[in-house]
Amino acid sequence: MKTYEPTVDELRDQGLVFYEVVAGSQSHGTNTPESDIDTRGYYHVPMKYQTGLGDVKNQSQDPVTDTEFYNLKRAFELLIKANPNQIELLWTPKDCIRGINKQIMDELMDNRGLFITKAAYESHFQYARAQIGKAKGRNKWVNNPKPKDPPTKFDFCWVIPMSSDDFYPLECNDLAFQIQEELVLQNKFPMRPVSLKSLDQDIWNLNNYHVAKVEHMENVYRLYDYNPKNCGDDPVPFYPKGVFRGKNEQLVCEHISKEDEWLHFSGFLIYNEQAYKKSHKDWKDYWSWVENRNDVRWLHQEKGLLDFDAKNMSHCVRLLMSSKNILEEGKPIVRFEGDQLDLLKNIKAGEVEYDEIMKNVNSLQKDIDVLLKKTDIPDCADFDKLNKLYVHLNQVAEKELVG
Repeated sequence: MKTYEPTVDELRDQGLVFYEVVAGSQSHGTNTPESDIDTRGYYHVPMKYQTGLGDVKNQSQDPVTDTEFYNLKRAFELLIKANPNQIELLWTPKDCIRGINKQIMDELMDNRGLFITKAAYESHFQYARAQIGKAKGRNKWVNNPKPKDPPTKFDFCWVIPMSSDDFYPLECNDLAFQIQEELVLQNKFPMRPVSLKSLDQDIWNLNNYHVAKVEHMENVYRLYDYNPKNCGDDPVPFYPKGVFRGKNEQLVCEHISKEDEWLHFSGFLIYNEQAYKKSHKDWKDYWSWVENRNDVRWLHQEKGLLDFDAKNMSHCVRLLMSSKNILEEGKPIVRFEGDQLDLLKNIKAGEVEYDEIMKNVNSLQKDIDVLLKKTDIPDCADFDKLNKLYVHLNQVAEKELVG
C-alpha cells in the first residue's frame, strides 16, 4: 500500500503549500547573527489521496534547510491540543510570512480564536516549566562529556570467583588472624563481586567462557571456563563460543552437562544489562547532541561562565510571558518588544544570573495564578465548530490549489 509523502520541494512545485512562515527566534525578535532560520507552514493533501486506500503522511520535513510543513488535518489536530508552536504560527508577524493563500488563511485567521482556551494557557505554562528542568539538565552534558568510544557490556560485568588466592581457609591461630587483618585492610572479603575490568584478562576473558542462568535470580549466571589453557589434562570437546555472541553481542546461556559442571565451573557472573542499555543510550544522546547542537549557544557553559542552558531558560520566560498574555488578551505573544524583548535577549546571551531569572519566573507565575481565576476563556476547544471549519477549509483548498 502506497503512502502519500511528498517532499518539501514537491509540495512547493505543485503549489500545495498555502502558508509558509519564518518561525522561532526570527519571529520572536530574539534572533542573533548566529541563529538558525526555521521555516514552517501548512499544505493541502489533494482529495484523491485523502479518499484513496493509501496512507497519508502527517508532515514533510527538510532537515538541511530546517523546514517543516504540516498537512491541514495534522495542523488542526495539534492546534486543538493547543501545541504552543502551532498556536504561535497563527499569530506570526506579517514580516515573517513568506507565502500565503488568502482565500484559505483569511478564514482560518478569522477563526483562530477558537483555539485559545485554558488548554492553550496550560500547554504554554507546562512547556515553560519543562524548560527550567532542561536548562539545568543539558548542562550535565557540557560539564560531563562522554568518551568517544561507546560503553561496552564488559563495563557492566562483575565476577564472584569460586576461589581466590586471597581467600583460603583460615585456622584459628595468630598467623591466620594476622592474614585476615591484612585482607580487611585491603578491603578484601570472601564472595564479593569484583569488576571484570579489574581482573586478569588472560584468565577472565569472557570469550573463553560459557554461562548458565542461576535459578531464581536476575542478572546472575554461572561461569564455566572452557579455555584449553586452563583445563589441564581434561579433554575439551570444542572451543568456547564466548558469553556475548553475534552482531549485537547478546548474552547467550548454555546447557552445561553434569560432568562439565564439575570440570569447568569457575564462579558467578553478574551482568547489569539495564544499566548497560541506559549508559549506551546516554552515550548516543550525548554525541547526537554534540553533532547537532549550535556550538555558539554553549560557549558560556563550556568556558565555565554559566551552569545552566541560557537559551532554554530564555524559552521558559518567553513562554510564561505568552501564557500570561493568553489569559489577559486571549492570544499568545509571538513578536516581543521593549523591556520584555531586552530581558529575553539578555537571558539568552548569558547576561542574567540564574537567581535573577527565577525571580522573574516566580513573579510571572504569581500573575498567572491571579489571572487564571479571573479569565473567561473556555476550558477546551469546541470540537464541532472546529470540525466544520476543517471540512470547509479542506474544500476551499481543493478548489483553490487543485481545481
